[in-house]
Amino acid sequence: MADKAKTGKLTTVVSIVLALLFLFQGVTKLAGMMVEQFGAWGYPAWFQYLIGVAETAAGVGLLISKTRFHAAAAVIVVMLGAIFTLLRAGQMGQVVVPVVTLLLAAFVARSSR
Repeated sequence: MADKAKTGKLTTVVSIVLALLFLFQGVTKLAGMMVEQFGAWGYPAWFQYLIGVAETAAGVGLLISKTRFHAAAAVIVVMLGAIFTLLRAGQMGQVVVPVVTLLLAAFVARSSR
């Protein structure tokens, strides 16, 4: 029982950290601050806004216990896309952050089920 309580608290803390990260990243994209980067990766400008909406929605969803699982699943999908994009662009050194984020989101998803 104590382990379940510890896991629940850890899940909440990790969810809050991921939520803050995704809210920040989502708002950054919605503000149009990464148009050049998305262009360099070969994506159209509108794709940045789509990802911004997904990240912002996931950030909000991570803060709500009833939607936490689905939000974490969305984070996993977004991070798979980020990993693919970085690998395709040859930016191997930047892959660590999305991989760690994906693993944290997988922990939240598994714990929130």
